[in-house]
Amino acid sequence: MKIIFTLFFIAGISISLPSFSEEAENWITITSENDIIAGDDGGYTNGIAVSWGHGAFDSFDDNIPDWMNWLTEDLWIATDKDKRRAVSYLIAQQMFTPADIEVETLILDDRPYAGILMWQGTLHSFDDNVSDRISLLLGLLGPDSGAEKAQEFVHELTGSDEPKGWDHQLENEAMIRLEWTRLWRLHNGSLGSSMEYDFIGTTLASAGNYRSDLGLGLGFRVGSNLGKSFAFSSILPGRDINPLAASSTSDWYVFFNVYARHVLNDVALEGNTNGDSHSVDLEHNQHMAVLGAAFNYNRWAFVVSTASGSDQFETQKDDTEFGSISVTYHY
Repeated sequence: MKIIFTLFFIAGISISLPSFSEEAENWITITSENDIIAGDDGGYTNGIAVSWGHGAFDSFDDNIPDWMNWLTEDLWIATDKDKRRAVSYLIAQQMFTPADIEVETLILDDRPYAGILMWQGTLHSFDDNVSDRISLLLGLLGPDSGAEKAQEFVHELTGSDEPKGWDHQLENEAMIRLEWTRLWRLHNGSLGSSMEYDFIGTTLASAGNYRSDLGLGLGFRVGSNLGKSFAFSSILPGRDINPLAASSTSDWYVFFNVYARHVLNDVALEGNTNGDSHSVDLEHNQHMAVLGAAFNYNRWAFVVSTASGSDQFETQKDDTEFGSISVTYHY
C-alpha cells in the first residue's frame, strides 16, 4: 500500500508541471474542515486540503498532462465549442471517528475510525450559464493515511481529549472515484447598483469504492460580481479554487445551499471492501444544508461556511455538522 501511495503522490506532483498558457491565471487554496467549528467532536472530525488551479483558457492541450488529454480529448468537456476551461488539483487528508473518542474498546453501533489520504484532479469547462466538471480521485484508506498520528498530535497540542480507539481503524485499502458535476445558473438579477443575486442548480454522479452517489442541489447567492465566481461554485465551497482572489474590486457574497443525494456505497462507513472490518449500516438517502460567505482582498480570497446534514448511518446518535474555512491566494 505504501508503494501505491508513493506512486499516486508522485503523479499528483508531476501533473502540476505542464507548460501553462501565459494568459491564464493561477490560484492556490488551503482549506480546513472541522466539526469543532460546528460545536462537536466526532463523526467527520477533521479535514485539511491544499488545492491549486490554473485557468481560464480555451483548450486543455498545453495546460494539462498528456495522459489527461489522452483520456478526455474526445469527451464533451474538451470538445464543446465556445467554452472556457480550467484545471485544478487537490491533496487532502480526512479523518472520521465515533462520537466518544475516549473509549478504547470497539463501539459497535458507531462509525469506524477511518483515515483517508487523497489526490484529486478536476477538469472544468464552462460559459456564463453552465459549468461542467470531471474529477478523478485516487486515495488511500487506513493507517498509512497518517490520520491517527495527525489527530493525536493536534489533540495533544490543543489539550483536547486523547483519541483512544484508533487500534480499531479500517485497514489499508487503495481507493478510486470518478465524478461528474454540472451546474446551471438558473436565474440571476440585480438588487441595486452593486448587489446581485442568483440561483444555481447542481447535479452530480460518481462511482468508485471510495463512495458512489447521485445528487441534486440548489444554491442561492447574494453579493457582487457573481458572474465571475459562478463557474467554480460548489455545494461545499472551499474545496476548490476561488476566483474571487485578485479581483480588481472588493467582491463578496453570502450563500445558502441545499443538497440531497442517494449514496450507494461509502467505504468510511461500510468498512473495507475486501476482508472483515468494523462497519455500520449506511443511510442511503441523505441531505445537507450549507450556509456561508465569501469575500476577497487584493490577491487574497476567503470562504467560511457551516454544514448540517441528515444521519449518514442507521445507528447515528450525533448530528452531522462541520465548519469550513479556506484561504486562496492568486499568483
